[in-house]
Amino acid sequence: MTTETLSNTIEHLGVIKEITPRAVKVSLLNVSGCSTCHTKATCSVSDVDNKVIDVINTGQEINKGDTVKVVFEKSLGPLALFLGYLAPFFFLMIVLLASWSITGDEITSGLAALLSVAVYYLFLTRFRAKLKSTFTFKILKG
Repeated sequence: MTTETLSNTIEHLGVIKEITPRAVKVSLLNVSGCSTCHTKATCSVSDVDNKVIDVINTGQEINKGDTVKVVFEKSLGPLALFLGYLAPFFFLMIVLLASWSITGDEITSGLAALLSVAVYYLFLTRFRAKLKSTFTFKILKG
């Protein structure tokens, strides 16, 4: 179940599947409450029966099989939306229009635009560690 709290966080109930020294794998429970959640349009967990996420292991007193709350800050949602959807769309449109005005060839312009999006996502993967430290989940024993 997904809940929004007054402290500007989004919480999901989950079950601990695996604990390693670096990460805790949490299987999010069926999120039937998503239909009433205000963030369902931007949440990747909506309409998913079983999703496993990695949470940084902070050494909490948790065990495999424990039910926990996984918390994410709402304030990071717009940044994730921008990096994942809006920025690549802008790159695609800018390159498409610029290359079409230069070459006048639709096929070349389309391929250049698609290539620019591929380069953008490769650029994002290069900074994966930085993004992982920015977009973090936290575990609350529940």
